[in-house]
Amino acid sequence: MKDAYAVLRQKEKDILRVRREIEVLRFIIPLLSEESGQSPQATEVSASTVPQTNKWPLEVREAR
Repeated sequence: MKDAYAVLRQKEKDILRVRREIEVLRFIIPLLSEESGQSPQATEVSASTVPQTNKWPLEVREAR
């Protein structure tokens, strides 16, 4: 059986990775739309417009 804290730590790492990927995609989308001739204002997505209601992942500190 896996340690619950190890599973949570791995899930937190996965969430952070996905958040970084989303941040990069938000940066890249306007650049790609400029190349295709679309208006950058129409496709620009900023992190401030997306509400962050979920406060996960919880920070779990390891006792060392």
